Amino acid sequence: MTRAPESFLELADLLSYVGQVVGRGIPGAVWVRAELSSVTDRRHLYLDVVQLQDGQEIAKARATLWARERYSLEGKFRRATGGGLRAGMKVLLYVTAEFHPQYGFSLHILDVAPEFTVGDQMIKLDNIRRVLDAEGLLTRNRLLPPPGDFSRVAVVSPRQAAGLEDFAREAERLQRVGVTDFVYLSATFQGKEAPASLMGALSAALLAHLEAPLDALVIIRGGGAQTDLAWLNDLELARAVARFPVPVITGIGHARDDSILDEVACIRADTPSKAAAYILNTVAGAAGTALDAYRQIRTLGREVLTQAQSSSGWMQARVTRAAQGRVKGESERLDSTMRAVLGLTPQRTLSRGYALVRGPAGAVVTRAAQVRTGQGLTLEFVDGVVGVRAEPSVQEIGPGQ
Repeated sequence: MTRAPESFLELADLLSYVGQVVGRGIPGAVWVRAELSSVTDRRHLYLDVVQLQDGQEIAKARATLWARERYSLEGKFRRATGGGLRAGMKVLLYVTAEFHPQYGFSLHILDVAPEFTVGDQMIKLDNIRRVLDAEGLLTRNRLLPPPGDFSRVAVVSPRQAAGLEDFAREAERLQRVGVTDFVYLSATFQGKEAPASLMGALSAALLAHLEAPLDALVIIRGGGAQTDLAWLNDLELARAVARFPVPVITGIGHARDDSILDEVACIRADTPSKAAAYILNTVAGAAGTALDAYRQIRTLGREVLTQAQSSSGWMQARVTRAAQGRVKGESERLDSTMRAVLGLTPQRTLSRGYALVRGPAGAVVTRAAQVRTGQGLTLEFVDGVVGVRAEPSVQEIGPGQ
């Protein structure tokens, strides 16, 4: 049987020794760049900080922001970024490394550099812009013609958000009277799951568009910190919005700051309420234009009808007069023709001293060429008939005969 070692250290002694080594190895505080993977608020802030490489976690530690420093540091961070420390942020922390025999290794946060966090987000945003521009997507949705009217609209927003209530309050006025149909879709706008959640909502909106065409897609959320925009600055999400087949309207609640979704959208409204107002005003404008057009058509119709009626009476009188004149003229011409016809009857002609020449068969002879020398003819006078025989004419006898 093997005997137990007679020389050993108590756990507390070993860990105390480790603490001394850590203390001697890292004298004082240092600036550390890391990403926040979790933040727990229990008066003190307890954070998990990590380092990622190619999406894989290669280092992790606990960090603590004690209450005595928390409020001043958070205040500085909030003034610069508009919000507090949140999971998913990249941060630059001024820390001391500590090792406690009971609580293990941790970082004690003494300061934070908010400009690093903002700068990191700006760098990421610039990179996304460059990729979208190279792919021809940066202005694709922005160049779509803005809707002239809204009959069917998809709306993506966080569930039960105050901004959604503001939007729905205005939109309900249109939906109640059956002017516009709104299709509401929910998505998460903050946290690591935000891009995937929003992509799911966009897919649902695309299906809704295929079922019945949409006039627009609206993406809204209430106001928040500048750092909250980081969740929306996602390349794949930006691509999906840029490629959406109908104009996209954003009302993300940041009047001074943009997300990449604002930049690629066709129309940007500062808040959900302004997005709703834009739709309401467009519909009202379209209705007003239609009403004005209707009134103009009605007025012009009345004028044309009045003119037609007046012209109809005038034309009717003119046509009547023309017809009466035509009938009178034709009647006079007919009468003249009848008079001429009656005046040229054979009896009327004979009574004027003329004679009617007939050939052997009784046919009327009207030309000398029809008569042969020696041919018997009948001369019909008004009071009788005389027979004669044709003799050669002077032209036929000729000179000296």
